[in-house]
Amino acid sequence: MNSAGEPFMAKYDQRADLAPRDIVTRAIMAEMLRTGEDCVYLDTTRGMHDDVAERFPTIYNKCQEFGIDMRNTPIPVVPAAHFFCGGILVDTRGRTTLERLYAAGECTCTGVHGANRLASTSLLEGMLWGYSTGQDIAKRLSAKWRLTKKLSDAIPEWQNPGDIQNEDPALIAQDWATIRNTMWNYVGIIRSTARLRRAFEDLRTLSKNMHDFYRQTPISKPIIDLFHGCQTAYVVTQAAMRNTKSLGCHYRVD
Repeated sequence: MNSAGEPFMAKYDQRADLAPRDIVTRAIMAEMLRTGEDCVYLDTTRGMHDDVAERFPTIYNKCQEFGIDMRNTPIPVVPAAHFFCGGILVDTRGRTTLERLYAAGECTCTGVHGANRLASTSLLEGMLWGYSTGQDIAKRLSAKWRLTKKLSDAIPEWQNPGDIQNEDPALIAQDWATIRNTMWNYVGIIRSTARLRRAFEDLRTLSKNMHDFYRQTPISKPIIDLFHGCQTAYVVTQAAMRNTKSLGCHYRVD
């Protein structure tokens, strides 16, 4: 429901609250833009069993941390990361198109779900592919798959031309804010050519700056995380630009 306590999903789809998650997400965004509110609300106070806290203990406890009792107070919600489906193509053993690179879980595209992730099916998917991936890796851990001494010796040591003072927390925080805002506003729930082009240009500039920054700063976890975050955002944006067909959670207005 919206901030006025009005159910709104029926205005956007005849299946109302049972519509697929991509449609529900776009409806939430449309309602937030229409009303100017920061969120909509999930009402668990009506039509629910009295044992809601026992049925959903994790959600209940998390809401309690924020001072929300879901037994008598609607929960404020906005679309979040779980809206997206994984995109790393894997086979039945978790192998990707890159040799010796495996992936398992919600980051992957296994073909099980189609264009939308099917709720708790992902738990079974993660368990099955996690097991199959581990089994395949274990089988390949033989001498012929290990890094040879010749190849290991050919890899030079990382050179740190900069100094530790280059790792400025303010710069790292600002770059993360740029990535988050760019991806949310331009590569988020509703995509268009203009938005994706703007994201591509902004991330291309950030990526170039990050490469220079990465080379001039000693390796650390915050730097590596930021570098990989920037590269991932850049790749996702490029893939979204190439895909002009709306399907599931990849929705193009043009």
